[in-house]
Amino acid sequence: MTSEIDGFAEWHDTQVSLRDGQDAYFGLNVLRGLVSGLQTAASVRRTERSWGPGVLASTMWMDDPELIEVLGCMANVCVVVTKQHRAKYERPETQPLRDLATSNGLAHDAYPELFDYATGESGEGLVVGPGTPNWRESTKIHAVREVGFRKSGQRLVPIVHAKIALLGRMWGTDEHPSGHVVDQMSFEAERLWIGSANFTRSSRRGLEMGMWTTDAQLMAGAREFLLNLVAISEPLGTGPDIPAPELLPVSYDDVAMSEALRSEAAWEDDD
Repeated sequence: MTSEIDGFAEWHDTQVSLRDGQDAYFGLNVLRGLVSGLQTAASVRRTERSWGPGVLASTMWMDDPELIEVLGCMANVCVVVTKQHRAKYERPETQPLRDLATSNGLAHDAYPELFDYATGESGEGLVVGPGTPNWRESTKIHAVREVGFRKSGQRLVPIVHAKIALLGRMWGTDEHPSGHVVDQMSFEAERLWIGSANFTRSSRRGLEMGMWTTDAQLMAGAREFLLNLVAISEPLGTGPDIPAPELLPVSYDDVAMSEALRSEAAWEDDD
């Protein structure tokens, strides 16, 4: 009898070259395609303006050591997973994931879609007025976050089931369209991983598929989906059993800002 470990030992894996120069993988250990793609990106020389690869991703769960290791080499990374049983976070094998989760993750200023989100206080969003510091510099969006509902007993709950990773490069410049010197950073997507396999070591033993694509519309859709997940996410293993987004939309004190502008204009006239 075939043992559980041997499983599909007689299976022949397939790797297919696609028209856009990317590859698709079918069979066992398709996660190798994702890892090798990230390793290639991490090996590219970094410069002052192109400061390394960035990854936005989602999966139900992640514990594959090789994948976690290469994600730690990214210049910018945020992976959103489904909330798990609290006891799961205490297991020794989750230590690499917890270490990655507390590392610097998303560069807030590189994603305009998140500009109007900030860490809330007592369930209230930040109110922006005259003199409010740049909240994007102080908001920490760590490398692994969770979202959704924590399963209780046998009760089924909605889960994050999309296994995708958007790989790109982080770049910065001080050449603002206004002509002024303004530091700005950005994430430019280069290719997208889509697959059936969770980002787990056990997925390498199952029959799965995964592929890289450079389709611009798919990458744009994935970016929107993933950043929407980030916007409703929470720090790994810290939230309640129900959704409780850490990031809240900011609001603007229009009256105070108008008064400040009028005062500044009056001061300039007097001067």
